[in-house]
Amino acid sequence: MHMPSLRDVQGRFWRALASRPGALTADDELLAVTEPSTTLDPAGRLQIYADAYFWRLRDVLAEDFPRLAALLGPERLEVLARGYLRDHPSADPSLRHLGDAFATFIGRALPETPHLADLARLERARLDVFDADDDRVLSADDLRGVSPEDWPQVRFVPVRALRVLWLDWPVLALWDDDTAAVPSEPAPTTVRVWRDVDCRVFHAPLDARAARALEALLAGHPFEVICGAFGDLPADEGARFASGLLARWLADGLLSRLT
Repeated sequence: MHMPSLRDVQGRFWRALASRPGALTADDELLAVTEPSTTLDPAGRLQIYADAYFWRLRDVLAEDFPRLAALLGPERLEVLARGYLRDHPSADPSLRHLGDAFATFIGRALPETPHLADLARLERARLDVFDADDDRVLSADDLRGVSPEDWPQVRFVPVRALRVLWLDWPVLALWDDDTAAVPSEPAPTTVRVWRDVDCRVFHAPLDARAARALEALLAGHPFEVICGAFGDLPADEGARFASGLLARWLADGLLSRLT
């Protein structure tokens, strides 16, 4: 009998576990080199590893999307995890990327509860912000050298630990309290997600003007364009709002440098 190499056996073992997480797909050659135990045949022994692999991946999804997992419950989460891992098997050495497409999958798998996809998007953004690279944070002192005539063309570079979400459903209450009432109607909401210098992650809704201003910041526009988000207000009031928003960005650590 031809004996496969260790590398070949390892490859077959991996494919048996990972091709369809939770469902063993061992071929005849792998089964042939797997010793039975006193109570299990080769397939039974390998199934133990296949089950353990699936449950580890399911636990990662539950850890990355805790509010969603609480709302779904263990049984529904298991069913969805099996479907998701069948369509999106883990392909990266880091489990950090396992849930990259989970929010999109939830939207397709649960069209009757579209708010759950938005909740998953929020939870994913919070994880992305938590893991984002560090940046030096701009302070008010860094701005003291900017001359008044230069302010219109000043450009700010945002920190990498910042995301903006455009959600169709009012899911912030669900994140804060998984027993909150399920929203019955869509209500578009713009949400800022960020991490402070103490590595704490926050999220908050934005009104229309603040959302436009932040979009301009992320697009790399100069300060005069950012201020244009308040152009519907009287000049003095708009300038006051823009200055206050800039102070808030600085206090929250959203800016890393000037360009």
